[in-house]
Amino acid sequence: MSLPKLAFIYAYPLDRNRRDFFKEKELKYPSEEEVRTTVTHWENLWNKTNDEKSVVSHIAEVTKRVPERNLECFVFGAGLQAMSTPFLLPIWNRAGMKWSDEKFVDVVIHELLHIFLSTNNDLYWKFVREKYAHEGVLTQNHILLYAMLYQIYQDIWNTEPMDFSRDNLPDGYARAVQLVKDLGYKELISEYWLYSS
Repeated sequence: MSLPKLAFIYAYPLDRNRRDFFKEKELKYPSEEEVRTTVTHWENLWNKTNDEKSVVSHIAEVTKRVPERNLECFVFGAGLQAMSTPFLLPIWNRAGMKWSDEKFVDVVIHELLHIFLSTNNDLYWKFVREKYAHEGVLTQNHILLYAMLYQIYQDIWNTEPMDFSRDNLPDGYARAVQLVKDLGYKELISEYWLYSS
C-alpha cells in the first residue's frame, strides 16, 4: 500500500483575498511573510512528526482507507476555519492567535481523518445517517473521527486528543466527543469495520 504524501502550499490567491477583506474591515491579519514562514515551519514539523511517529501509516491502518492521490494542504492567514475539502488551514485560530505546534499536528490529523474516511465509504456513512439520525450532521461526521483520533493518540502518544479535555468545543464536536466517551472508541471503530466495504 502506497501512502499519500502531504504537501503544504501557500494559498496566495485566497490569502490575498482574506488580507484585503480584513484590511477593509480594519482587522488584524498576518503578514505574507508570516504566512510563508509558517508554511515552511509546518511542512518541516509535519514531515519530522510523520517520519518519527508514522502518523499517516496509523491513519491508514485504523481507517483501512488510503486516498488515491497525494494530498495538498493550502495555508493562508486567517478568516476561515480549517477544513478537509478543500484542505485549508489558516495560521491563526478564530481568536486571532497562532496555533501551537501541538495544535497544528492535532488539526492536521483531524482533517486527514476526514479525507481518509470519505474515501470509498458510502455504506458506512449510510449506516451512520440512520443510526444517529437524532444527532446533528456535524456530530454524525465526528463520532467515528473522534474514536479514531483517540485510538491514534493512544497508539502514538499514550494520551487523549486535545479536544477531549477542552471545555469550549462547539456543540456538535462536544457531543461527538461525549458519545465516544459514553460508547467507547473501540466499539465505534469495530462498528465501522463491520459496515465499511
